[in-house]
Amino acid sequence: MMKKMIDELSLPIGSCRLERSESGAQVILENEKAFSITLPESCILQKLSENKGEVITKHDLIVAAWGRPEIIGSNSLPVAITNLRKVLEISNIKITNVPRRGYKIDIPEAEEVADVEPTREHVALAPLEQRNHGLEQVKVYGALLTLLFSAYAAIYTTFSWVKVECQQYGEATICSIQGEQPSREQVVGKAGRFYYSDQSGLMEVSHGSRS
Repeated sequence: MMKKMIDELSLPIGSCRLERSESGAQVILENEKAFSITLPESCILQKLSENKGEVITKHDLIVAAWGRPEIIGSNSLPVAITNLRKVLEISNIKITNVPRRGYKIDIPEAEEVADVEPTREHVALAPLEQRNHGLEQVKVYGALLTLLFSAYAAIYTTFSWVKVECQQYGEATICSIQGEQPSREQVVGKAGRFYYSDQSGLMEVSHGSRS
């Protein structure tokens, strides 16, 4: 029986690559971790990868790997496919069985792999953006508190020194802020309690009765 000739090969497959020489074959992952596979398995993987997305018949895969279908057992191809799946699933590469037709390989597009990094960067930046947003809110709240405190201080300063005086004018009691006094003409004949200010004038608080 003539041995099938195997060519040396270095074939990129998604994020990993297939390396093959006369001494053996291996699949090298993106992190440079290597998994040894048999030479027939490397031929199957090569055939599927060079026809990515297409269904390859079992007969064609057997011929690519062993040369002649009659020299192998019925389980040789399924066993080889199972071994390849175990290695390739780490890189999210899938070999799919198409009933009554054969097998095909699904390899993620390069942009799909590249999209992972921006996503990670976005996740890393999210906490920083949240912290910056939180700082802005603290600044706004701080400014509002300062404004409210200043307004309260101004009101307190204005009214804390106000002194109210009450004086008796006959039967009328007139209360007013210190420094603001009604004229006598305004209280003549009045009876009861009144409040006076220069701004609002004389206002009756309670009405009194003459005896």
